[in-house]
Amino acid sequence: MGHRRYLPLNHKWRNDNESFDGTRERGLPPKPLSGDDILDQVKNLEGVILTKAPHMKKAISHDGRGDNWNKKSIFFDLLYWRTLLLRHNLDVMHIEKNICDNILGTIMNIKGKTKDGIKTRLDLQALNIRPELHPVQQGNKVVIPPALYSLSTTEKYRLCQFLKQLKVPDGFSSNISLCVNMKESKISGLKSHDCHVLLLHILPLAIRGLLPKVVYEPLVELSLFFTHLGAKSLKVDVLEQLEKQIPITLCKLERIFPPSFFDIMVHLPMHLANEAKIGGPVQYRWMYPIERALYSFKSCIRNRACVEGSIAEAYIANECMTLCSRYLHGIETKFNRMERNYDGGSNKNKGGLSIFSKVGRGLGASKTRDLDTQEWEQAHIYVLKNCDEVQPYIEEYSQLPATNLVGMSEGQWNKNFVRWFKTKVAWLHKNDSSPMMGALLSLSRGPARYVTSFYGYIVNGYRFHTKYHDQGLRTQNSGVVVIGDIGDEVNNIDYYGVLTEIIQLQYLGGRRVVLFRCNWWDVYDRVRGVKIDEYGGVSVNCKRTLKTNEPFILANQASQVFYVPDNIHKGWHCVIKAHHRDSYDIPLEEDIDPVDLNQLGEAYQADESQS
Repeated sequence: MGHRRYLPLNHKWRNDNESFDGTRERGLPPKPLSGDDILDQVKNLEGVILTKAPHMKKAISHDGRGDNWNKKSIFFDLLYWRTLLLRHNLDVMHIEKNICDNILGTIMNIKGKTKDGIKTRLDLQALNIRPELHPVQQGNKVVIPPALYSLSTTEKYRLCQFLKQLKVPDGFSSNISLCVNMKESKISGLKSHDCHVLLLHILPLAIRGLLPKVVYEPLVELSLFFTHLGAKSLKVDVLEQLEKQIPITLCKLERIFPPSFFDIMVHLPMHLANEAKIGGPVQYRWMYPIERALYSFKSCIRNRACVEGSIAEAYIANECMTLCSRYLHGIETKFNRMERNYDGGSNKNKGGLSIFSKVGRGLGASKTRDLDTQEWEQAHIYVLKNCDEVQPYIEEYSQLPATNLVGMSEGQWNKNFVRWFKTKVAWLHKNDSSPMMGALLSLSRGPARYVTSFYGYIVNGYRFHTKYHDQGLRTQNSGVVVIGDIGDEVNNIDYYGVLTEIIQLQYLGGRRVVLFRCNWWDVYDRVRGVKIDEYGGVSVNCKRTLKTNEPFILANQASQVFYVPDNIHKGWHCVIKAHHRDSYDIPLEEDIDPVDLNQLGEAYQADESQS
């Protein structure tokens, strides 16, 4: 362990021997070695081969050297190696997997995966620490007292049930429910990306309400650490705060979990933030592409007696096909294949209005229906208010003496504006026959009564489905979030809802606008409608819907979320934001305050392994 040596010298935990390993910590963090220092330590290890063969094995003595080098790497011979700022590249993907396996195996006491067994308890007894965890002799049996971090049989079943019922958006992760064994209440067969998704997004919500706060809090902090570290856009001050926070988080874990829990993988987060400052976001150094390539080669093995030959043959065939595909035009290859969530690319502005140039692609067979009067009015006024070219007319109309909202309902104001705008544009169109004015004329007259509806729609890189269509799938693509305009311009809050219908409005001249009809949860009521916990997690009460005259949003205004049951509040659901893999969360302001790890920021994780 020894993470206390990374704390400030005056930190109270340095003298706390009872909560840790029974000793007081007076040491300092290890001094980083330069390239010259390492080359000096390995200068006598030239030609050493690491092997178990007795005739080739060479005994290496570390007496008086103060290092643990057993071999000089071939990379040390590179001329530029000694001057590299980053002389290693920690594999974050497998660090996350090992940490996730450690946590799940230990809290669920999974056989072969747990770090808390009879040997661990005997070690605690030998170290004379944590007497409440020492094994107890009862007759001919040795009983292991339950620990704070151990889940009971009922709690393990609830955790497995949570993961078994979990539904995530398309491409977010694999079907994790297949890795859950409800009969034995255990989890097995998780892949690297499954562990990544669990550790960053799912695990803090799955164990919420199952573990005491003293255990739950450092696990959430560890999850937030990897969430911010794995973001595509990073700031130096954020990484510096991560460096300061991670030793505190690991020390919190040391006070709870046994020493056997802290293998080298649990220690490596100490170095990841500093590595990110030098080598850039870990998002661009994932091992997922390599793992996928290795998996594809393993699947090409036909002769198990000649494994290397089978892989070599498959590799050569793949290289040949790749070369040939570069000279094939007019057919689909892996170099010109569109992404699964391709939304149609750029859409030429039809008639000069931005509202008619939004990209998107409908899914499945379309249906047609007629809008009733109220739906038509709601859709029409919403499109007008969200068209950039109409804003000057709204401001002009608002300045008229008899059009302020004092003494007039919003609905009446909307109807009056629609009539005024139609008359105004018709008058302007008599003297201006430009394409822009023609598009405004089409917009002012409103859409046709009949609309086209879809069960799914791809926009902004997301794949959306209606709530009804989602019911028969193992994925959840109906969750919607849009930034609202409640309060001032700085403190806008999010609207959370569920997509119920996708309609395409038809205008004169073949112009179209796609709207999402949603049921919105009540974000006004911060007690009975929405809750935000101390870590920034958002929960919504799905039994309280928002009563609004604006059920529609433009399709391009929607971002995707998904909902998981809240273990603490019955009938509530926790919100998790999904993020498009090809988008970047880069702040525009340079003077943004550093990220507070106790608050859930917008450091989204967009994985190269998503499809």
